[in-house]
Formats: sequence, C-alpha cells, structure tokens
Amino acid sequence: MAKTHTLPVASPGPGIGRRQVVRGLLTGAGAGLAIPGLAGAHPLAEHAHHPERIETAQEKAKDPAGAPEFLEPYSFAMLDTLGERIVPGAGAAGCALFIDSLLAVGTRDERQRVLSALGAIDGAARDRFGVPWSGLTEPQQDELLTAVSTAKPGREDRAWRRASSVADHLARAQAETAPITLRDQFDHLKAWVMGAFYSSEAGLRELGYDGPAFADSFPGCSHPDGHRGEAGA
Repeated sequence: MAKTHTLPVASPGPGIGRRQVVRGLLTGAGAGLAIPGLAGAHPLAEHAHHPERIETAQEKAKDPAGAPEFLEPYSFAMLDTLGERIVPGAGAAGCALFIDSLLAVGTRDERQRVLSALGAIDGAARDRFGVPWSGLTEPQQDELLTAVSTAKPGREDRAWRRASSVADHLARAQAETAPITLRDQFDHLKAWVMGAFYSSEAGLRELGYDGPAFADSFPGCSHPDGHRGEAGA
C-alpha cells in the first residue's frame, strides 16, 4: 500500500528518547511531530505514560531474531507483513516486535482488540481469495487492504475532535452502539503500526529528522575543571 502520512517535522532536539517521540506523535507537543490520526485515544497513549515499557519494547525491536512474547507465531508473522503493507519499512524497523512487547504488558481488552482485528483481516482474505492472509501474494494483499481501508467505517464518531477533550472523546466512543466494521479493525491495526514506525529512528528519518535520537543520558562536561564563569565563578 502507499504510505499514508509522510509529513515533515521540526527537529525534536538532540538525544530525544522514544517515549518523548511517542508523546509528541500523540499530542504534537513541543516538537511539531503531530501526524493526523495519532491523537486522542490512540492505542499507544496509555503506554506513553510508562517509560520502562517503551524502553523495553524499543530494545526488543532492535533484535531481528527476536521472538514475540504475546502473539503466537502466525499472528505475529501476519502483523509483521501487514505492517509492511501499511507502511513500507515497518518490518525492518521491528514494529511487530515493538507492538508485541507492549501487548505483553497491556490490558486484556487491548490484547483482544488486536487479536480480533488480525482475525478479521485474515477472515477477509479467506472470503475474497479463498486463502488466509499468509497465502496471499503482495498484489492480493494490497488489493485487500485498499478495499478495506476505503470502506465506510462503522464508528465514524470515534475520530478525535480538536475542540473536545480526551475525556469527551472517550465518553462518545464508549456510548456508541454501532457495530465494529472491517474498516474499524483495519484502522486500529494501522494506528498501532503507524505509532510504532513513526516513533522509530527509521520513521523519524522518513519524516525529515536526521539528528541523534534515543539517547538515554547526556554526557557531562569534559573540561578538567568543569564549566566555570570567567569571573567570580
């Protein structure tokens, strides 16, 4: 699939951590990192308040031979290839491992929603082509995801409204009675993938930021006497 969002961003500053990037993507605060669709009740929102989760997931995403903690092999492989179809480069950035690590410490509802979304896409592949997602060719995957991503969502009001608070948005979402459609399932997975990719170093580079990122600490002054003023220090 074609990439959904490739927006320029302002330089977040040296040594920015991934947690800061995630929070910036969700809120646009302080770094010009906001991307449409990554706000409000985004699935990464709660995890952004737990730096240890983000740091652990980040380290696991760096291991190309890493094994999933929560997803079973078929679902993990599906998430990996699905992510690549949504945002080319997501596979190399370890997005599936990043997401799996967060799901491993996430809520039961959070896990179930991802599993349900993966199952819905897999079922759509069987309905359309007679084979599961793993049996589709890349052109078939693109055809399916194009159809799914352009279908009418069942919960249009779930989109965050700029003039409303997050609490109001969540209240509206919980009050909805419309059924969750295949488009809704796809949008949920897309939100996960985009959040994982655009908070990675590869994602930041695609957005136009080439500076250092993800430093855990800043080096101290290397001057033997430290930093002192010329007079009266």
